[in-house]
Amino acid sequence: MLKNFACLQPTPDNLYYPPAKGDYVYFEGPAFQSGPAFRFPNASWAADAAMLAYARYKRTRMTEADLNGILGPHFTTRETIGDCFVDNASTGRGFFAGNGKFAILAFRGTERYNEHDVQADGDVALVDEQAGGKPAGRVHRGFQRYLRSIWPRVKQLVAAYRADHPVQEICITGHSLGAAMAVLAFLELEDQHSSLYTFGCPRVGNQAFCESLGNLAKTRPVYYFIDNQDVVTHIPLPIWMAGYEHPNCAIFVIYPNGGIAQHSKHPSMPEVKLTDLRDFLKGIWKQGISLPAPLADHSPVRYCHWISKA
Repeated sequence: MLKNFACLQPTPDNLYYPPAKGDYVYFEGPAFQSGPAFRFPNASWAADAAMLAYARYKRTRMTEADLNGILGPHFTTRETIGDCFVDNASTGRGFFAGNGKFAILAFRGTERYNEHDVQADGDVALVDEQAGGKPAGRVHRGFQRYLRSIWPRVKQLVAAYRADHPVQEICITGHSLGAAMAVLAFLELEDQHSSLYTFGCPRVGNQAFCESLGNLAKTRPVYYFIDNQDVVTHIPLPIWMAGYEHPNCAIFVIYPNGGIAQHSKHPSMPEVKLTDLRDFLKGIWKQGISLPAPLADHSPVRYCHWISKA
């Protein structure tokens, strides 16, 4: 729950970093409850986990003790994935946390000044994807590469949890780049008791991939959240990279006044300067400037705040 509303201002720091210590309390709302029906408290826990995966207090990187201190009251199992506390890490990162009722698998989004993250985001060639040994369309090469860099660890943690918790829900989540990795992990794990919550997710694959994901969404919880004009949810642009599509699933759009409504398809592309988008991807925004809405709306804390209010 947000304690300092300055965190909602359209500044570069609020776009790239979670709130400072004391400005936000994670997992403070109603409890996560497993089940097929959509519940805003579950979405709030997923959004909190997606932001916590950055493991930062503003620009200050959390320690492992900091992360465990936040997860400890809620989860008996707490494991990091990748080099969570290393600057300029070159692989995917995140954490797995579980208890007797449910677990969360959260992936980290793009970090400012991490050249490897930026390269992964920009590696937009479409490559073959498989799920359960079967073709599942074509996906963003950079996203796939980042997930594969930590895939043995992800599978190990999921298998260890499933050994004692065969039917408990595993909520898979992430923001931005982390959301894209969550989408791929959800499809590749083929875990019938998992759910997917994405926040500010870019396009991940082509029509065949989206159909594979859409088929799962018919029987399992798959929810995409888009904050107002969040431009990242519209890239890669199909006009630049032919073949990219959005999946057919439950889409929740957050409006400027904080209202949230479910849509049947993604909203249209907002107007944004290509130079602004370039600067966002490079992470070179100067301090003291006010970001345009399509960029400011990508801030992870905005997702957390408005969903918790709902």
